[in-house]
Amino acid sequence: MQSFRNILVGVDLSHADRIATDELSLPTVAAVHRAIQFAGHLGAEITFFAVLDLSAQALELIEQDDELPSHHNVEDSAHEVLAELVQQAAEAGITATGKVVIGKSWVEMIKEVLKENHDLVMIGTRNKSRVSQILFGSTGMKLLRKCPCPVWVIRPDLTPKVYNVLVASDFSDVSQRALDIAVNGAQMEEANVHLITAIEDHLSRRMKQSGVSQEKVEAYRESMLEKAECELHSQLTQTDHRTLAQPVQVHVGEGPADLVVLDAIDKYEIDLLVMGTVARGGIAGMIVGNTAEQLLPQVPCSLLAIKPDDFVCPITLES
Repeated sequence: MQSFRNILVGVDLSHADRIATDELSLPTVAAVHRAIQFAGHLGAEITFFAVLDLSAQALELIEQDDELPSHHNVEDSAHEVLAELVQQAAEAGITATGKVVIGKSWVEMIKEVLKENHDLVMIGTRNKSRVSQILFGSTGMKLLRKCPCPVWVIRPDLTPKVYNVLVASDFSDVSQRALDIAVNGAQMEEANVHLITAIEDHLSRRMKQSGVSQEKVEAYRESMLEKAECELHSQLTQTDHRTLAQPVQVHVGEGPADLVVLDAIDKYEIDLLVMGTVARGGIAGMIVGNTAEQLLPQVPCSLLAIKPDDFVCPITLES
């Protein structure tokens, strides 16, 4: 089981036309709260990380206009906000630091991960209630695609606790890792865990068209479902799932994987989706499969995305 020990928390200090503000948005408050709570369970350290997205032109204008605060004053204000968060973490018994940089949010966060070996990134995101609405902003999507370590994108729900976790599996090594992380996290949260996979059966249709009897087609379909369920149970045997207060619920859905997962999120009132993203043969920054690309913008709950061990990050410290 991967034990997270060095957490990077993205703190969004932008607000409307202000470069930095001391009024934290609801998504950022949710991310900070969840990070402190999670770090307390794990004994992990936190870095609160704020990126001031100032272009070279903006910096020049700030320096030339006496009525505008200098970028040093803007940085000082940001440091003050982060100092309050560090104090908040200290009161909860968590070791934390704050860091402010100037640059592009997702790029600087990934560089910080690479530089300081962070093993988890936590950020807040917009609160969307309908599946048809896009939940993750551009920074969240870039991190989900390109950050080398797990990324937890947190929806600002009213409930501070994770009650229901869904793990989406394709039986790969990275989905096994996702399941392991979910089971161990559920031990701390006393959450219910659901494990799901999707079977999209094209062969049955072709069997019918070629004149195979309905009985044989149905027998084949049932064998496919049974095989998938057995593989899910096999994945479970490699975890500590028997230590959970409630048994893991196993589901095999029929149809496109993204739709099966979205239906399960709605049906089982999922708070957190845990899933692996698969690299395409070492190509830097790529996520394989239509499932991940179609699913990510639509997820209506918090998401913990896990990269495979051979993921190649497209960002370097020299970028």
